[in-house]
Amino acid sequence: SARTLVVVPTMLSSVQGIDALAEALEVRFLANRDAHLHFALLTDYLDAPAETLPGDELLLAHARECIEALNRRYTEGGEKPRVGDRFFLFHRPRRWNAADRVWMGHERKRGKLEDLNALLRNRANERFSLVVGDTAPLASVKYVITLDTDTELPRDSARQFAGVMAHPLNRPRFAAA
Repeated sequence: SARTLVVVPTMLSSVQGIDALAEALEVRFLANRDAHLHFALLTDYLDAPAETLPGDELLLAHARECIEALNRRYTEGGEKPRVGDRFFLFHRPRRWNAADRVWMGHERKRGKLEDLNALLRNRANERFSLVVGDTAPLASVKYVITLDTDTELPRDSARQFAGVMAHPLNRPRFAAA
């Protein structure tokens, strides 16, 4: 009832950067192992003068490969079978921003999170040009923990965050007015 998705909004800038992002995601997972915790990179390309650049496909293919490798490693590694995947990649295309006169991810971090929430609420993934991972378990995600790329997630802290949010005394109350 408290399934949680840990997301890291970030930019795809280099193969080395993607390797570091995947490694950091794996470290967060290893410190926070729970069948009801999932981990995702929420990505855009860097701002550009054109909608696509020559190296874009290479970066996206590498990010996909890293997430698929994590899912293979922690499914085939002796864990009991489960529905869906543990690791995800949600990538958005560049859109034209007339105010800044540049191609970029719509609304950068806030836009990424809005698009993710839309996907989680109504399964609409047309805002993403690529979704990697079997998203079946995400239909029941109740909480999203958003981290910056340099934010650590100490041992068992994701489960503790979800537990605090799910506690019966931490329910919102609305005044009639």
